[in-house]
Amino acid sequence: MKALSGLLIGAIFGFILHRGGVVRYSRIIGALLLRDLKAMNFMFTGLAVAALLYGISDLMNLGIVPRINGYFGTGHIIGGILFGIGMAVAAL
Repeated sequence: MKALSGLLIGAIFGFILHRGGVVRYSRIIGALLLRDLKAMNFMFTGLAVAALLYGISDLMNLGIVPRINGYFGTGHIIGGILFGIGMAVAAL
């Protein structure tokens, strides 16, 4: 059930990213070069909305705010290196 809901939420998020034009190569490169801030505005708006909804749900004691401890291990380092390589290769 969790996998199905995650797949559904991911598909909706991907659709919204696509409709907003945030997935275009020129838009991402513009954001990385600080020339086109539409992608950053999209991300910051999503972050603000999520923070407000988590805060409201915590105030209402709905119990849906995840309490996850931060973990920084070798998996994160390897993933960051792979992500960086992918971004560098995509820019060529």
